[in-house]
Amino acid sequence: MRFLGVDYGKKRIGVAFSDPGGLIAFPHGTLKTFREVVAFIKKEEPEAIVVGLPVSFGGRASEQTREVRAFAERLREAVQLPIAFENEILTTKIARRHTEPGKADAAAAAIILQAYLDRKRNAE
Repeated sequence: MRFLGVDYGKKRIGVAFSDPGGLIAFPHGTLKTFREVVAFIKKEEPEAIVVGLPVSFGGRASEQTREVRAFAERLREAVQLPIAFENEILTTKIARRHTEPGKADAAAAAIILQAYLDRKRNAE
């Protein structure tokens, strides 16, 4: 099963794909608008989407959490694919430390997606 990972931001949206077996996540790139994301999904045809959900260390929702949930709901309606959430705490900071400038959003999407794939595999 091929998954798409999404790191949503107001300015940029990082995307990553899994391999066809759903084991390894790879950064793909960055998109700027909701419309671009929908077109990208329709072109690439993933089977499911994993969206990074910003939650505080205490597990509380924030305004950004609500924005991401609203984005994911719009996306679900537009592309008719299952959407799962994965905690994205610190993913962008980690990605910025380990990637070159301009590639952090896609790397963060890959970190989010890999965490989801690992958790899913360990639960099986």
